[in-house]
Order: sequence, then C-alpha cells, then structure tokens
Amino acid sequence: MQFFLSTDLVIGVNEALNLQEQVRLVGMQKPGVIFDANLSTSPYFQDVLKGLTGRFGDCIVYCNEFKGEPTYAHLEKVAEFFRSNIPDGIVAIGGGSSLDLGKGVALLLTNNVPALSLKGFPQDVNNPVPLITVPSLLGSGSEISFNAVFIDEAEGRKLGINTRRNFPKKSVIDPQLSMTAPMESVIASAMDSLVHCIDSFGSLKHTPISRIFSIEGFQRTFYALQQGQLDRAESRLDLAIGSICGTTALMNSGDGPTNGFAYYLGVRHKVPHGLAGAIFLKEVMRYNFDHGYDKYALLNPMRTTPSPKEATQELLEEMDELYRQLAIPSLVPYGYGKGNVAELAKNASAALKGSFAGNPVDFTEESARHVIYNLT
Repeated sequence: MQFFLSTDLVIGVNEALNLQEQVRLVGMQKPGVIFDANLSTSPYFQDVLKGLTGRFGDCIVYCNEFKGEPTYAHLEKVAEFFRSNIPDGIVAIGGGSSLDLGKGVALLLTNNVPALSLKGFPQDVNNPVPLITVPSLLGSGSEISFNAVFIDEAEGRKLGINTRRNFPKKSVIDPQLSMTAPMESVIASAMDSLVHCIDSFGSLKHTPISRIFSIEGFQRTFYALQQGQLDRAESRLDLAIGSICGTTALMNSGDGPTNGFAYYLGVRHKVPHGLAGAIFLKEVMRYNFDHGYDKYALLNPMRTTPSPKEATQELLEEMDELYRQLAIPSLVPYGYGKGNVAELAKNASAALKGSFAGNPVDFTEESARHVIYNLT
C-alpha cells in the first residue's frame, strides 16, 4: 500500500489577504501571477492582488481570459508571455483551468520544449519553478493535484500533463474568493468533489487510507450541499475540505465510469466537468447497487439501519432528493435521446476503457447503454 500528499495547505476565511507572506515563505522574489478573468470585478480579489503587487514590485501579472478548459496551444501562448520576463515562481489564482495553466507554465519555464511534447505522462523533465495555487472554486481539487488537464484540439481529447513534479508547493484556500462565482459554478464544482469521492471509494485500487479521505470528503461536501447555505463563506469551508479529501483519495486509488463519462461529455459538448460528472454519478451508483454493490452504505452518515443494502438504498434516496434540489439535468438538454444511446455508449466505451475497468462491478458497453438509457 502506498499513499502520498505533497502540498502544504493554508485554509481559512480571509487567508488570501496574507498571500504575499505565503509567497515570501516559498522563497519567491519575482512571482508571476496568473489569475482568472472572472475575478476581475471582485473587490476582494483586487485587494489580494494589490497585496501581491505592493509587496513584490517586479511581479508579472497575466489575466487568463481563455474560456473553458485550456488547450496546449493556449498553454504555449501563456508560457511565451512569461519567457520574455521569467519569474522565479508562479502564483495561480482561479478555477481549476487557471490552476492547471499555472502548473503547465511552471513546468515549461524550466523545460524549453513545445507544450504538446509533454502531453500524457512525460518522463525525464526538469523540476518546474515553485507554484502556489489559490482556488476561486472549491471542488476540482486542482489546487493540490499533480494532474493538469489540457485539450489536444487535433485529437479532440483531454490528455493533460501529468507528472508528480507538478505538485504545487503550497495552496492557499480562502472561500471568500469564491463568493462572486455564479452559484451554478459553485454547485458544479462541488459535484465534481462528490464524483472524486465516490469513484475513488469504489475503485478497485482503493486502499484503507484512501477510503478515509473518500468518506470524509463525501460527507462534508454532501452535507454542505444539502444545507443550502452556500451564500456564507464559512459554509464553504466544508466544500474546501471536501475538495482536498476527494482529490487526495482519487490520486491514491483511481477513477471509475463517472469520471470517464464526464471527460467524454465535457470535450464533446463543452459541458463543465463537474456538471458532466454529476449527470452520470447517480445512475452509475444505482447500476452498481442493482448489481450487488452495497458498500456505499459506508458513505451514509445518517444511516438508520445496520443493513448495508438498506443503508445504501437510503443514501440513493437522499441523492435523488439532492438532485431535485440542485436541478441536476439529464442528457436530454445536450441532444441525447433513446435513439442515440447505443452510439454514445459505443464511443464512450471505446474511449474510456481504463475508467470502466476501475468500477467495483463489471462495467461494459452494455452497462454504459443501461446508464445512458436512464438519462435520456
């Protein structure tokens, strides 16, 4: 059994206002800052940025206006921006896409190669410049992960740059930075946490330690969503902890069909990754339960029965209620109906064999058809 977690964490309301001190502690004197354009209108973020630029006069600032998940071509463009005036570290502030962009830039600043040459799982790369991540949404887990998602436009696939050298040195997590995000983005990101927790929990590669993180992350995120008090920064601390736990569990186990489906739907229809995962999550859980998997009972903090089967059924009913509360859609709004179930199942199965293989019960193209049929 192996387990790893490599990022120092600072978590709390208003912690970002002291970001310049965290940057100093990492050893940066000339930081490069990448921030999400969506934060530009946030007075709180402006105070954070002023603290950085006031403390570091040579700070180099880039506003990331790219919509959606970054491509390798966009990564190359941003890396060239910083190569003209090289910083001694990167501070990435924003959603998962901007944090992933920060990882890619930090690596390219010490590896003068085309971004596409690093796609997949690159070997023999130099250590990147130090990276600090500051998430403005809570759920993707990119703030502590070594994975960085990038899209290969030629192949129409998410391949990313995945090396353990990508681990951020530090993550400063302040829910105040998420308060200006649209609530639908907050919910989609939180649902991404639930996918990470459930996929990692059921993964055939799970360990006793990874399951501790899966369970804790699921319960904190699920409870925060149920309570419906996400208009308070303090209430979002549970989302922050859930994000960390879910991603830590996923890194130390593996994913399953839900995460695989989400990647496929996201690329094909530009659906936000968290929402794409949410669409499939409950039906994959239901499929596994109907085929004898009752260990989801361990995720249910409110179970009223010692029977694993009955406790799992209770949890699925709670999931049904949460989906109604959050208005999680089916596949119909994205153009799918009963007539193209087989096509989607075939394409997804061909592209996602690795994700399907991690499921706790046998999951095939026929299984995919069953899940998709119930969503159309």
